[in-house]
Amino acid sequence: MKSKKLVGVSRDLIVRRYMSLDKFEKLLSTGGLYFARFDSFSDKLEGGITSQNYPDVSCALELFDLAMNPLPRGTSHSGKEVVKDIVGEVSNSTFEGLYGTHKRIDGDDYLKLVSSWLYASCWTDLPHECQAMWSLYGVTGTGCDHPECCVQCESTHGMSICIETTVGSIVDNLQLEEEYHFSVQKVDYVNHKTTKFGSGELSTKPFFSKAKHFSYENEVRFVLWPNKANVCFSYKNGESTINEQSHVLLGVKDMGSLIKKIILSPVPYSSAVKIRESHLVQYQTLLGLEENLSNKILRDKVVSLCKINGVHVEIVDSDMNQIGTSDCYTYVDGHK
Repeated sequence: MKSKKLVGVSRDLIVRRYMSLDKFEKLLSTGGLYFARFDSFSDKLEGGITSQNYPDVSCALELFDLAMNPLPRGTSHSGKEVVKDIVGEVSNSTFEGLYGTHKRIDGDDYLKLVSSWLYASCWTDLPHECQAMWSLYGVTGTGCDHPECCVQCESTHGMSICIETTVGSIVDNLQLEEEYHFSVQKVDYVNHKTTKFGSGELSTKPFFSKAKHFSYENEVRFVLWPNKANVCFSYKNGESTINEQSHVLLGVKDMGSLIKKIILSPVPYSSAVKIRESHLVQYQTLLGLEENLSNKILRDKVVSLCKINGVHVEIVDSDMNQIGTSDCYTYVDGHK
């Protein structure tokens, strides 16, 4: 089976990815871009169809209805044959899924397992920095799933980066192989209770859709799935094909070409407060504070990692370090 490759957005589209310093170090040391398996995502609506599409994928409702409404006592043999024919017709009806044509009788197993066959690398095309993205994806602590922010998570605050590049730079530098299908698309944000995908969209559209609650992400998604012809989804116990691969690491041809810019995260809020107070005491003005808020410790670490791995790239401070105008010294004419 020939692998598919589809880039559904402009190659010049600028995208960003927020990550902890540890993940950035792994990116450089492994020389590969990490693709996470869909069923590992915390949002369990990921990759799922909507309620409106369930009857298109599964015949369970029709079979359940037939089981709950048996023929009346004394029904002729021909009547039973008609019901048998209906059951056979329903059981053999199909839908187009990720791996071609599937029987609707296997639809429930398909819905439970299909997400385990896809892998994604998620980016954003927001043209500006986003505090929520820093918290959720750049800094482990604020967005972790622990009941309370643990010591390990706390230590990551202010130690994260944002990679800026283009879709074309990612596509050109990934070592794509024939064993995977590959697609890049903008994510649509939908209401999973009311949205209905068209019959021709059921194979891949659910994997490029996400709940409206996450629309602030403006996600551009790079997706892989194995190029296999024998993946089976079956309602019979144990007959579905099980994917044992937890993730995919795609090699990067030239990391320096993939990464166009690195943005340093702002210093932690508590540190920023102390820096601000100390600066005001010393200078009685906010002039120069922006430079003092520069994440120098992180910069040194990132510069060192890039040097060790032979990556030469622009490194800039967070735009969130900017300060408000409070006196004549901090006034800047934005029209000049």
